[in-house]
Amino acid sequence: MGQVILIKNNKGGVGKSWISLQLAAYKASLGIKTCILTSDPQNNILTFAGKRTKEIHYLSDLLQDNSKNLYEIRENLFFIPAKAAQLRVDEIELFFNFIKLLKKKFEFIVIDGNPILSLDDEFTTVADSIIIPTFLDSVTTESVHNMITKLNKNRIKAVIPNRVGRTALEKQYLENLGKILSRAGIYLDFPISQSSIISKLIESGKTIWESKSKKIDYLKNIFIEVWKVIEDE
Repeated sequence: MGQVILIKNNKGGVGKSWISLQLAAYKASLGIKTCILTSDPQNNILTFAGKRTKEIHYLSDLLQDNSKNLYEIRENLFFIPAKAAQLRVDEIELFFNFIKLLKKKFEFIVIDGNPILSLDDEFTTVADSIIIPTFLDSVTTESVHNMITKLNKNRIKAVIPNRVGRTALEKQYLENLGKILSRAGIYLDFPISQSSIISKLIESGKTIWESKSKKIDYLKNIFIEVWKVIEDE
């Protein structure tokens, strides 16, 4: 049975979609069938992957007919967007059954969560592992702390600081976050720096795994380490 990994933060704009794509694309690059499920109404994952299409089946379509073909972003990497902010009452059981079906088809299902949508509640319910991207500031750090308090800590596998600069204040938040996560037994990954390299990859519609630049190696290691934690290697 496949695993469901939810990328979640109760604050928006922390890079969940981009991180979801990089995590999923890594497994796909290894020849492992992987699926991304997103509640992002802007479908940023398609943009980040350099795709433009209207020929795509949404989650609501697949709940009614799961025989429909899934959209393939890359070889072994499939994508399902959610059109609505919440499931209808009659769709909730269909959703849980659909996730069971996906877990039979895919080794990994990476879910790009959205804190403002009620659908995120169902996403949290089905998640085997939770990864939290965060900024190193007071608001986002507090959001991480609240999630650790409210959610099952055993399911929270890692926190990834994103778009990090070099300020002394960010360094202090990183140290404080490290202490919180250490007490909770949660892995704190190496920060993802603000970088023009990432912007160029997004502009070109490439994942980090499709770049041969040595400057990207540290980014690759960040996501590889997260997978090690998820799979408890």
